[in-house]
Amino acid sequence: MKNKYLKSFFNSAISILPIVAIVFILSLTGLTPISDNDYIMLAIGAVIMIAGLSFFQIGAQNSLIKVGEYMGSSLSKQKKLIIVIIFAFLLGALITCAEPSILIIANQVQINKWVLIGSIAGGVGIFVVIGILRIVFQKSLNVWYLLFYLIVFMLVCILQADVKNHAYLPFIFDAGGVTTGSATVPFILALGAGVAMTRGGSKSQDSSFGLVGLASVGPIITMVILILVNPAGFSAYKVPAASDANILDRLLNALLPSGDFSSLGSMIEVAMALAPILVIFFVYELIYIKLSAKKVLLLMNGFLVSYIGLTLFLTAVGSTMSPIGLQVGKQLGAQQDWLIILIAFFIGCVTILCEPAVHVLTTQIEDMSDGQLKKGTVLATLSIGVGVAICLSVIRTLFDFSIMYYVIPGYMISLVMMFFVPDLYTAIAFDSGGTASGPMAVSFVLPLIVGVYSVRGIPGPDDVVIDGAISESVSFYESAFGVVALVALTPILAIQILGLVSKFKNIYALHVVRDQIHDVRNNEIIHFN
Repeated sequence: MKNKYLKSFFNSAISILPIVAIVFILSLTGLTPISDNDYIMLAIGAVIMIAGLSFFQIGAQNSLIKVGEYMGSSLSKQKKLIIVIIFAFLLGALITCAEPSILIIANQVQINKWVLIGSIAGGVGIFVVIGILRIVFQKSLNVWYLLFYLIVFMLVCILQADVKNHAYLPFIFDAGGVTTGSATVPFILALGAGVAMTRGGSKSQDSSFGLVGLASVGPIITMVILILVNPAGFSAYKVPAASDANILDRLLNALLPSGDFSSLGSMIEVAMALAPILVIFFVYELIYIKLSAKKVLLLMNGFLVSYIGLTLFLTAVGSTMSPIGLQVGKQLGAQQDWLIILIAFFIGCVTILCEPAVHVLTTQIEDMSDGQLKKGTVLATLSIGVGVAICLSVIRTLFDFSIMYYVIPGYMISLVMMFFVPDLYTAIAFDSGGTASGPMAVSFVLPLIVGVYSVRGIPGPDDVVIDGAISESVSFYESAFGVVALVALTPILAIQILGLVSKFKNIYALHVVRDQIHDVRNNEIIHFN
């Protein structure tokens, strides 16, 4: 037991400390100086985040992941398709409500929190059902990706033509990126693997991947529909002001409800996110699975530990990481363009190492591919991909052009490459894209980009400028957001390129072997004069 806790603490420390180190290094070099109070706040916040992430990962192993395994195995044996659809949708949607990334971003934007979370969760639930049905009926993943991304492109064109609401497009793609993180990825991977092993047929290995990638498509579609039907919940973005509160007050403000209940605090928000998952699962469990009392007790204990861990993690993020990320971004915006881009690339390369769900995915990739895809190779590929993503986002922020110039060509290239890359790589690529944009990208990188844009962005006609910095506008969503969308896109292309390289290596190796066989047979030929 001690080894398990120590391993979790060590993994959490590796996830958090690189970002903290970057902030300290940038401050000590004078590029983005922070106050002594912020140094202390960052150190305390890092300790709380590490402890919270450790507890959450340990608890998730005995709760969220177990729920995924039990449900995946049981649903795959259900003869009534309607039962599969109902419970897969409910659990897919409700697990999403417990995703740290979504809870973090919901507190960062000027959008009705529950409208935002409900739209994202509904999209995930629908596409988890679609993904499971794909595995059950053994349909081609490539065709399904092609179909749904064509639908996405169609909806994007419709929204782009809407003069009033097209500014929200980058944030819509961000919403798809934040869907899959440390809560949803382990659950969805376990759910997909459980169904694939039972109903995946001869391609169960390939079928076990791809569900995370499909789940990321759902929120993009539901968010576009929401804005087209009822955009009333969306309003101008306001750059948060720096807080002068002391360390204890900042922690308590993030943990507990505010006086007017405009913020419920992480303690209540996490309880509201986890409670429905418990209710739905135990209803299904009492009817179909019927676990032993010992297993039920272990699940309850796991959910309690997950609750404590996620509460601590979100409290530290809200009081520390997001405000400091915004502050660092504002100061970084005062530097030269080439230096901002270089630092952004380095931050991107390190950020992927800080995502807990990435380590879960890369480990499963190595296991499911029988060691053909090494964890280190996939991790290095993702690191470069995310580094490029942050670079591209900063370039777009500095020169103020639409993210659609990245997103549309990027996904079109990816969809074309699907038909040249081995199926396993395609499934892993889209899963990796969804996984790369987790809580650290949302809590630190997104505020950093917002900070850079508030200083360096080109003011538009509806922007409010205070003390030389852009403070408020609807178009802020169009110009400052989109970084999470790029963090979700570039790993897809990076893994697909890795797949092409692997395919060419196999073709070359086969060619060499054939030449050797041909030469040996030639030597055995006896020539008569």
